[in-house]
Amino acid sequence: MKNILHITPNFNYSCGRSKLAFLYLKYFGGIDNYKTHFITNGGDALSRLNEIPNLHFERFDFSTGFRNLIYKSYLYRSLKQYVLNNEIGLIHTHHRFAEFIATKIGTELNIKTITSAHSFVKGFERTSFKSHKIISVSKSLSNYLVIKYCVNKEKLITLYNPIEQPTQIDSETTDRFKLENSFSPDNKVLLFVGRIGKDKGYDTLISSLAYVTRKNKNVILVINGHTKEKVFSHKSTSNNDNIVFIPPQKDNNYLYLLADIVVLPSRVDPFPFVMIEAGSYKKPFIGGNTGGIAEFIEDGINGLLVDPENPQVLAEKIIYLLNNPQIGRTMGEKLYEKVNRLCDYNNYFNEVEKIYNSLLNRE
Repeated sequence: MKNILHITPNFNYSCGRSKLAFLYLKYFGGIDNYKTHFITNGGDALSRLNEIPNLHFERFDFSTGFRNLIYKSYLYRSLKQYVLNNEIGLIHTHHRFAEFIATKIGTELNIKTITSAHSFVKGFERTSFKSHKIISVSKSLSNYLVIKYCVNKEKLITLYNPIEQPTQIDSETTDRFKLENSFSPDNKVLLFVGRIGKDKGYDTLISSLAYVTRKNKNVILVINGHTKEKVFSHKSTSNNDNIVFIPPQKDNNYLYLLADIVVLPSRVDPFPFVMIEAGSYKKPFIGGNTGGIAEFIEDGINGLLVDPENPQVLAEKIIYLLNNPQIGRTMGEKLYEKVNRLCDYNNYFNEVEKIYNSLLNRE
């Protein structure tokens, strides 16, 4: 039996790191010769863990910032005892603080460690990315880690985020949403999914919407996410009939079915799930010309790229796709093809299994 421990903070619905960690737990939770363990500090998506058979879950106190100075000794002691008690053979972390503690314990107990790199982080160069293997979500992030953190290329594996096939959505769900929000047949829906903040270009999107709705008052922006930045939350919910705010939730697939265009004008983004989810539903996608978005989206072929600092250009591209729905459908089809080819769920985890086995089988 292979005992694998995953650790990530803030297990939330509106979080790409949490979504990827959940896919790991779900996949390996269904394989007989793996015993899957999971540690987090909490979050709004903990109920999802009930979907995973035979999962061993523990909740420990730790954070994601400088507060971890408080938790450092506690997490080290607690995690080390957990590893010993459960005969953990491999620790897979999804955050740098967890990785820092895990690699220290791994060295002491001769246990292999692996970490997933999810974002363009800064600082702590001497203590970050010291695991035996590092899985990066895009080539642009991999190059960043090599340059900024001097990561050994032999330890670094680039795997685009995986995606499951979309589930069938009951038409009653979409009909109820339209009714509750007074949608008309003439409405055109823009969809923004994710963490609401400047790094995702949310302010640019809000600014562009004012121009779009002057041209077409039937355009509705649906926002599904959460924020700690109150100014953006306020903008998204107050005195604007063209904006519908949906808090984070377990199932948001029906929103993709409703969408005419999926928009994510990120300033910084290593490889967003929103982009490939749009592709899985064959929806036209507009994204910020940055990181993994610019790496995956071929401008004008399988989507459109925009300068995240230019709301006017974003508005023009939104209007262009609304006025040319066939072009949008073609882009959505092309994105669907690329997602199926490069982000296949089973192919991804077959590669991960190979990585796991290469570490577990070492002397």
